[in-house]
Amino acid sequence: MTRGLSRAGSALRALNWAGITRVVVPAGVAVGLVAFTTANPREIELVEATGSAEASVAGFSLATRVTQTCPGPELSGIPGVTDATVPATVTAAAGPEELLPAPATGDGRLVAASGNTEVLTLGTRPGVQSAPLGGAGAVVLIGEGPFAPAVAGTQEWRVERPELRGLVSVPCGPGAAEHWLLGGGEGPGRQERLVLSNPGANPVTADVTVHGASGPLADPYVETVPPGGRVSLLLDAKAGDESLLAVHVRAGGGGVRATLTDTWIEGSRALGAETTSATAAASEVQVVPGVAFGGGPTAVRVAVPGDQDAVVRVSVFGPQGLVPTTGESVLSVVAGGVGQLEVRGVPAGTYAVALRADVPVVASVLSRTVSSGAPAGGVADDQVTPGDFAWSTSVEGVPSAVPDDEMAPVAAAAFDPTGGVDRTLHLISVGGNGTVEVLTVVDGTARSRRIDLLGDRLVTVDLDGASSVWVRPVTGSGLVHGSVLSGVGEGASRLISSMPLQASAVTSAVSRAFPLP
Repeated sequence: MTRGLSRAGSALRALNWAGITRVVVPAGVAVGLVAFTTANPREIELVEATGSAEASVAGFSLATRVTQTCPGPELSGIPGVTDATVPATVTAAAGPEELLPAPATGDGRLVAASGNTEVLTLGTRPGVQSAPLGGAGAVVLIGEGPFAPAVAGTQEWRVERPELRGLVSVPCGPGAAEHWLLGGGEGPGRQERLVLSNPGANPVTADVTVHGASGPLADPYVETVPPGGRVSLLLDAKAGDESLLAVHVRAGGGGVRATLTDTWIEGSRALGAETTSATAAASEVQVVPGVAFGGGPTAVRVAVPGDQDAVVRVSVFGPQGLVPTTGESVLSVVAGGVGQLEVRGVPAGTYAVALRADVPVVASVLSRTVSSGAPAGGVADDQVTPGDFAWSTSVEGVPSAVPDDEMAPVAAAAFDPTGGVDRTLHLISVGGNGTVEVLTVVDGTARSRRIDLLGDRLVTVDLDGASSVWVRPVTGSGLVHGSVLSGVGEGASRLISSMPLQASAVTSAVSRAFPLP
């Protein structure tokens, strides 16, 4: 782990920060696209045995059981609040054999269930299965035996109705002890729903704090999430008229999965919907690898978890490197508070957004596809074409160089191949060059390619026809960040959604102890 963090620090020091000559290296840089350290453990403790000194021999075995959770239909299940029916689906994928260091044998399958109801089952590799969701419960995805390694899950829905429209894609994932979720805003037609789901077999207690521009809006409130279930909360009563929201979730036990759903309607015009997962952990450096610019305003939202005010510089990177912007590029945010900066002057297209702060921060970027006339966080005029919006979260980076004695981590996303949605993979290597292997599964066949990433330059990969994508680092000196942008339609009425690649466990560490001579 020490070598990985050393490479991470070197990459961050080399990042082009548009004239910044000093980069503060975070002490807690994560080494995963989302949560690789937990999905791919690599530290083996020495084992002590009675009577003699022993040494451990580290090795790896294929993962034998993995559990992820999806939120289930996000707009249902809050007592006293009218449900909004959406055609949500869950998609589960098992990656190609090329991802596995050894053949996966034995009995097992990949199953998604909501409560006692089995939603889907998958028994082929590579394979994908999608199924509609009903009710108002969380979905737990369990892979066992040969269908534990290299699996991915995604929940998605698409609606185009007068009172609700949007494309919403969110990855399924494991529980965690802490989440920061950024999204939402003011106005009578803006609603934010927090869903806490529990993939474990025991109840989990979670503290929820809502932050605004000046800091926490109230004391934390406590929710108990049942095993395999969820708790849904409408945040309007907590947020009031606050226009800049961030939600902090801290959980005990095995942790929870948290998502925030943001829906927006003004008058009789629906302006979009999005469900966002947690940002990368708080750090002095944040990278958002896939952001859509053009057709509507784009704004960077930043929250400061600590007790010191933050000064944050925002930079934009494209295929050729640093992209000039107009207007302000520096944002000041008070301790515990939330700030937002609109990014101007960037030509239409997709880019990466990078932030550097003097204290740890968390960040997401809001993109809108409405026509001109609507500010990033404010009221649209009567001539604005209904569009959609996406919240693109910051994503933790993984070192592109993999030591010979370690397994390369894998990040993935699964897609419903019949959904009629166009998708692109966005990758950027920060602070140095990198090479990654990208495997896509199209019509049941795995296709592999190596992609060279020049430092601080965004690379996009068309995922047309793919039912899943899998990314693993090969070599280099940079930190690789990845996400997927999905869309339907063209122009100002285009529906869009963003989701990070989710870590996918392939192996688990094992240790075999024996007496030293």
